[in-house]
Amino acid sequence: MGPVLLTPAHADTSAQASAKVHALLAKVHQLQAKAQRAENRYSRAFNQVANSVNSAITADRASSRAATQAAAAQNSLASRVRVLYESGGQLAADASFLNGGSFTAMYDRSVLASRAVGAQVRGVHDATVAAHVAEQAATHAEEMSHSRIGTERSVAVAADRVQGLLTQQRALLKKANKHLAAVRKAEAALAAQTATYSTITTASIAGLHILPPSAQYLGLYQAAAPTCPGLPWTVLAAIGQVESGHGRNPSTSSAGAMGPMQFMPSTFAAYAVDGDHDGKAEIMDPADAIYSAAHYLCANGAGRSSSALGNAILHYNHATWYRDMVLRLATMYASSYS
Repeated sequence: MGPVLLTPAHADTSAQASAKVHALLAKVHQLQAKAQRAENRYSRAFNQVANSVNSAITADRASSRAATQAAAAQNSLASRVRVLYESGGQLAADASFLNGGSFTAMYDRSVLASRAVGAQVRGVHDATVAAHVAEQAATHAEEMSHSRIGTERSVAVAADRVQGLLTQQRALLKKANKHLAAVRKAEAALAAQTATYSTITTASIAGLHILPPSAQYLGLYQAAAPTCPGLPWTVLAAIGQVESGHGRNPSTSSAGAMGPMQFMPSTFAAYAVDGDHDGKAEIMDPADAIYSAAHYLCANGAGRSSSALGNAILHYNHATWYRDMVLRLATMYASSYS
């Protein structure tokens, strides 16, 4: 059979560039997953440090408030006592008895003084205890803060990890964009060459001429076609012209195809028909080759429809230009031998 159409080399370049883009994007997706995990670690570490700092500040403020309240209570108590002793009130009257040197009067004076300021003394004590507790809490929070702030190194490591992964993604995407540009350029070149190829093919097919077959070959084409209902004899004639010039050049091709219809020996063996009924099917015999070609086309759907016919011809030779050429010649044969 005829040669197989080869894909242009630049199409492979486009495909390779696309594959590189997909590979790069796959790496980007992997890095994105890693970056997400790194950001989660960064968030936990950073929040831990931030919360420690805030806790220390809150505890310090609470300690300051408690200390202020305790100091205020102490000042208030001192002022109260001073007023009581300086105001000339009940304590001052009691103090006059003390001037007489009476121990009993002195004791009574102490009791009265304790009753007057006892509640406030207890308040000062409570405020002082609260201030001490708050100070201890602040000291503990500050120690914890310093301990946690020591983990800022882990925050820096996590942040560097995130930044590194993001940088890698940017580099890969930049590289992917370069490949995408190469893909677009290659695709544009492919489209231009495809258009040129199509133009050349169309022009060449339009310039085709049929080669009249000999009476023997014409008869064989017309006799073999009905063995595949729906297969036009003109298709067999067109293939015969393209493959060997109706038997004028049945030599073996470089691919190993042989005979008037250029069968590969293995394909002929699978679809061989004894066209001249001499008891043997031979690849070089015109009758056997043409009947076998009809059988092969029919096995691939040639008689079912026009599209199926085109597909059957593509099985004969896997090239669209070959199919288009055969169909064009078949139409010309139909016009010339109608």
